[in-house]
Amino acid sequence: MKVKRVVQMVSATTDTGRLASDMYNLDEKEYYSEAQAEHIPIADMDFQHLVRAFVKQLAKEKTNHCNTVDVIKAKDNIIRKLQQDLQGAFKQSVDDLDTIDEQGNALRELQDHNVLEVIKAKDSIINGLRSQVETYKEQLEEKDQEYMKYTAMLERQKDMYKSIAKESTRLKGHYYVFGGIPQDEKCREIVKYCRKHVNKVSYTLRLKPQHLKKELYGQGRAYHGANMEDSTHMRIYLDIKRGDE
Repeated sequence: MKVKRVVQMVSATTDTGRLASDMYNLDEKEYYSEAQAEHIPIADMDFQHLVRAFVKQLAKEKTNHCNTVDVIKAKDNIIRKLQQDLQGAFKQSVDDLDTIDEQGNALRELQDHNVLEVIKAKDSIINGLRSQVETYKEQLEEKDQEYMKYTAMLERQKDMYKSIAKESTRLKGHYYVFGGIPQDEKCREIVKYCRKHVNKVSYTLRLKPQHLKKELYGQGRAYHGANMEDSTHMRIYLDIKRGDE
């Protein structure tokens, strides 16, 4: 069953008789069908196809979310590894300095020069590692922003599908089942017969007046709604009983 037919059927079950206006513009919105390799209007999609496409889209979004989380974890591991290397390089620098101090008088003459060179070399390594850490932090922040945008987009899509599901319960048109029924003896007998055989467990049959008598025009009889005695016709409403009634 096509989506536009489902919309029409669901409309008939609501209190207002109409869904949200965008439910009637689904023929202007398209979905790309991989099987048909073309864009097709949502209104012409089979209802089961629409549900399956929605489930497939959620699965893709879940996979993309998992990939983003894996990237963030990998970046965290790289940063931790760099921090460990930085700590190891610093410790090695201290050990090298201690070793130089223990070399004795023969090496003391060269101590100042060698120590400065070692310190400069270690500082260069440390600065390089710090630069790499900052680069990875910036990349991680960019990934965090992408993840936040992706999460926000996913929430908007969920809200949209919830809105579609909610609006699909509204009735299109008027709520009455029959209208323009003359108030004559024959029609009263028909209404009486319908009252007798209606499914009272699930439905309630109501009558309302329709079309004020011409001789009563201008008397304010219909200001708050005409009475059945002042009307020439009537409408039949069939109300659905809810589960808690």
